Amino acid sequence: MKRSYDVGVIWCPNPGGNRAPVAASGGASRTGWVFPPAVERHLIADCEGLSVLHPFGGESKFGKRVDIDPERHPDVIGDAWLLPFREQSFDVVILDPPYVRLNSQLKNALLRAAAHVARKRVIWFSTQWISCCVGLSTEATWLVRVGDNCHVRCLQYFSIRERRGPVKFFTRGPMIKYNRWLAQPQSLPLV
Repeated sequence: MKRSYDVGVIWCPNPGGNRAPVAASGGASRTGWVFPPAVERHLIADCEGLSVLHPFGGESKFGKRVDIDPERHPDVIGDAWLLPFREQSFDVVILDPPYVRLNSQLKNALLRAAAHVARKRVIWFSTQWISCCVGLSTEATWLVRVGDNCHVRCLQYFSIRERRGPVKFFTRGPMIKYNRWLAQPQSLPLV
């Protein structure tokens, strides 16, 4: 039986009239990635009182920020595909990958890594819609209109139905480099 759910809409107008600074409209700029203000307010309200992890969160204003780029000054330097945290370390994990395209293997690996460290929920904010992922159930969804040029993002909340653990072996993509570490899990430092 296919489960149905409503899809809401969040409107994020350009701040300051017709000018559309890239960062203010929810994109990357020389200052880094930021959430559109309406989305950030929405996330902060929904995550109030919960522990939050941002695996791509070098510029986030709330929660524990993980980033692979030390110049972003994250709380923890690490990679979203191989998070340095124990199982169920955070209530919520917010994935907002800065990539326009991710194949199914990459999305699945990200969602599995996030579900491994999340206790309650995984939140996805991206240009790509996720129809389903093994072990996750859709709770709520929104299409986010960003700026007057009508860029659209997807904001999706998933509850954890089944824990599958992070991917143990990568067959392609940038994460292949982790296979040698995954072969010796005792050598991985966990926070």
